[in-house]
Amino acid sequence: LLGLAAHAETVAQSAGLSVSTVEVMQLAMFAGVMGAALVSAIFLIRERARTSAQNAELRTRIADVNAALQRSEALLNLRDQRVVVWASENKKPELIGTLPLESGAPEDRAAFLAFGRWLMPRSAAALEHAVAALREKARAFDLVIETQAGVPLEVQGRKSAAHVLVRFVSLSETLRSQARLKIENQRLSADYETMLGLLDALKMPTWLRSADGRLKWVNRAYAEAVEAQNAEAAVREAKEFLGGQAREQIAEQHKARPVFEQTLS
Repeated sequence: LLGLAAHAETVAQSAGLSVSTVEVMQLAMFAGVMGAALVSAIFLIRERARTSAQNAELRTRIADVNAALQRSEALLNLRDQRVVVWASENKKPELIGTLPLESGAPEDRAAFLAFGRWLMPRSAAALEHAVAALREKARAFDLVIETQAGVPLEVQGRKSAAHVLVRFVSLSETLRSQARLKIENQRLSADYETMLGLLDALKMPTWLRSADGRLKWVNRAYAEAVEAQNAEAAVREAKEFLGGQAREQIAEQHKARPVFEQTLS
């Protein structure tokens, strides 16, 4: 400011004008204030333009998000699906959408979440186990479950950063036939595993063979009888409990009838 004042005074003297130092300082201060105001105005104009552009972009994004939300709500509110959403561990889940009445799924929130009340026991147990794994370990799942009304439903479980979603979907008639086959396959697999568990507990050697005649499964008593480390080792090493002649005799009789019952020496 003092530099401006000195320069202004020099200019005034060279021009032959009589200007006091105070007047020169006032003029310099005025010029400085005007310059600062001009710079501030330019900065504010540029910031306002940038803010307006950002606001326009945000309004566009909000409009897109609202449109996507409306589409999602429209899809979720269809009468052939229902979604259970957990926003956090401490909040109660929110239910969106409905399932057909013929599915046997209750409309009431508490009754719907009590899976054992409206699903077949095996389906309810599988679903509860899958939901627990999804919430605790973020393990996604896809299941086909059966209601007590005999209607199959498809269930999908997914976890995002903020939500846990379990989606129940009612199937078309074509897909229901496929789903029933899948449920029946699951039931047979569970029965098969139960049977193997019972056979494994027997104190007598028991074994199963594959279509090519090789050992497929043996119980613990079989492994002990053939002095194998365990059942898996007995199968892997193909350790036979009976001699070759006895095995051939059993295989030959199986061609005529499925049950072999005879004393072997």
